[in-house]
Amino acid sequence: MNTIPKRKQNLPAEPKRFYVMATTRIHADLLKEAAARGTDLYTLGGAVLSAWVEAGCPDFFERDQAHLEKSPSPPPSSSPLAHDPGAGQ
Repeated sequence: MNTIPKRKQNLPAEPKRFYVMATTRIHADLLKEAAARGTDLYTLGGAVLSAWVEAGCPDFFERDQAHLEKSPSPPPSSSPLAHDPGAGQ
């Protein structure tokens, strides 16, 4: 019977490629974003996952979803014309 190996100290920080699952739309959006940033999907995905883990794996979706539900309308315009009732007539 195999035993669980002990944890190693000071593991090398070498890049490792692995796969994740996402919908076709998310995959396409990530490919487009990677191209816009001049990188590849694996590098962008790794950077996003690394930032998320280093931030303590926060629940972004729950916080962002609550924010969207509280403010369904866009923010008020900063244009001076938006505050002048006679403007634009």
